[in-house]
Amino acid sequence: MAVSIKEGSIAAEIADGVFYNPNMEFSRDISSLAISSIPEKLIVCDGMSASGVRGIRYAKENDNVERVVFVDMDKKAIENVNENIKTNKIEANSRVVEDDLNHFLYRGGERFNFVEVDPFGSPVPFIRSALLNLRASKSGYLSVTATDTAVLCGANSKACQIYYNSKPFHNSFCHESGIRILLSHIVRIASPLKLGIEPIVSLSKQHYMKVIVKVRKDAKHAFETIKKLGYASYCPQCFTIKTSTNPYLEKKCSACGHQTEWGGPTWLSNLHNSENLDKMLAENKNREYSNRLELSKTIQLMQYEDEFPPFYYDIHALVDKIKISPPKFDTVIDELMSKGYKVGRTHFSVTAIKTDAPATEVVAAIKGAGKV
Repeated sequence: MAVSIKEGSIAAEIADGVFYNPNMEFSRDISSLAISSIPEKLIVCDGMSASGVRGIRYAKENDNVERVVFVDMDKKAIENVNENIKTNKIEANSRVVEDDLNHFLYRGGERFNFVEVDPFGSPVPFIRSALLNLRASKSGYLSVTATDTAVLCGANSKACQIYYNSKPFHNSFCHESGIRILLSHIVRIASPLKLGIEPIVSLSKQHYMKVIVKVRKDAKHAFETIKKLGYASYCPQCFTIKTSTNPYLEKKCSACGHQTEWGGPTWLSNLHNSENLDKMLAENKNREYSNRLELSKTIQLMQYEDEFPPFYYDIHALVDKIKISPPKFDTVIDELMSKGYKVGRTHFSVTAIKTDAPATEVVAAIKGAGKV
């Protein structure tokens, strides 16, 4: 039995047995806003489209989307997409293809400048075919969703090294680390194709991670992009975090002498594009999204994240380790700012801060705030 839903600016029927996750509405919201911030006219491939809700929203909500091709290998899903396309009256600029996404993209014959990869689980098997298609257009955008967050966040380190060829962290800043590993993997698939990337928006929420990157075919740009990869070390004793583009990392923490943990290769540059975020924030005010307030707050947090070094300090996690009572969050921020450090919140965690202060100063501020 079909279920009727309303999401964003569309209405759709979800047929029995066709996948639709209402918890991903926020992801579809922010992705549609990201599309609105792109100046080019877009030909979109909605890979593994299922009910077609995502691709239909892209077409209905954004004037710069000229055409959407929906690809899914499930016959029920294809029938469902066709019905929803008719309901939302976008038949004129839509096509539905029953095929495996990799087979469809590798086969070629149709060029896209926006490819959506939204699988169940890891996106790794589909990234190369998507990049190859974008390469034919010389530039474009790749949108990738990963729901294998346990892997990216280090709960299964071996799986992360197998799938993403990167050693993860399994600690309090693992969500940002996971996003950076995903970006790193995209870069390392793109660079042999002479493709460079630039993140537009990077989101970690609930059970998934989402990145949208600009892709450009240019050997020089590809080389400049690969130079933004590196490694990170973390001291579980004093919480010092260090990053380096050099593969050599200190085995012992220079601050306290404790054995360090390391991760990488990882992306060490910006997670977002400030101009796109500004446009997304402005456009969000014009849309009647049910998540509008949360979207605005999230985008505002993203606007400040790239002003700080990679990774964050989770105050609650640090308090648990140094075994003191939780201080007032704002007092910790005030303590650090009074010493001349920059401090900001982050969308990765409501209990975390990003700062240019060293870990020793963060711990001192936590302890000092606890005495106030």
